[in-house]
Amino acid sequence: ADAELPHLGMSLRYVPAGDFLDEYKRTPDSEEILAMADQYMRRARRQSGATRQDVINGIKSYVVARTLLRREEADGITMDCLGALGNTKVSLPCIAWSRMNDDGIPAACEADLGAAASQTLVQYLFDRPGFQQDPVAETARGAVIGAHCSCPTRLNGFDKPAEPFDIVHHHGNRDAVPRTLWRPGQRVTCIDVLPGSTGQKNVPTKMIISAGEVLENVSVPPAGGCVVSVMVRFDNVKDVLAFPGFHQVFLYGDFKDQLAQYCHLMNLEPVIV
Repeated sequence: ADAELPHLGMSLRYVPAGDFLDEYKRTPDSEEILAMADQYMRRARRQSGATRQDVINGIKSYVVARTLLRREEADGITMDCLGALGNTKVSLPCIAWSRMNDDGIPAACEADLGAAASQTLVQYLFDRPGFQQDPVAETARGAVIGAHCSCPTRLNGFDKPAEPFDIVHHHGNRDAVPRTLWRPGQRVTCIDVLPGSTGQKNVPTKMIISAGEVLENVSVPPAGGCVVSVMVRFDNVKDVLAFPGFHQVFLYGDFKDQLAQYCHLMNLEPVIV
């Protein structure tokens, strides 16, 4: 089925999850996949838990996603990762999505269309990938921990050096994922697109925007949850339990004003935190 995200001009094409599984099964461990996996392991600061075969499987998911993008003539991708692949031995696309976003191809987790739109806008406006995450309130330090397992590495920009990363297991103790280390003291922006609707019930598309500073990388384990857990203190946020949004995208740089201006230009509703 085809559809469109209201107010954003983004076309959507839905394909069955079985297409991904079928393509994965008929994709061999090619020389390209093996070379990409070995290069990925050489780039990593260290590797723990995850095996070479785990990395190969993850890179295969990248190649499968690339094949589907070419087939559908698409510019970005999102899928119900756990729903489609959680009960199979097919690698979750954590490395695949990290690599896609490093390559400037928007890739979002969990079939979240708002996150896909956020990632797309971040990449097209600021020439860098963002990090879609699950927010966790850290009330003791007045901060928000953004946690997920598919963080890109080229946070400084597509043409800039990557941040250091480790290769570890997904928090479900399966597959290989990159644990990217964020730079303490780095200014960051948080963006969350909330798609609206058109027709009789015309609901504006909103964009929640905030900015802050990286405090630290939370080590997982001993902490629980997703392996990339970056703690950020946001400006003017006193009650972190009320911090708005979910699956927000974090990105390097303070672009709060630019995003507000973009909203006015494109008739979106900015919500400045």
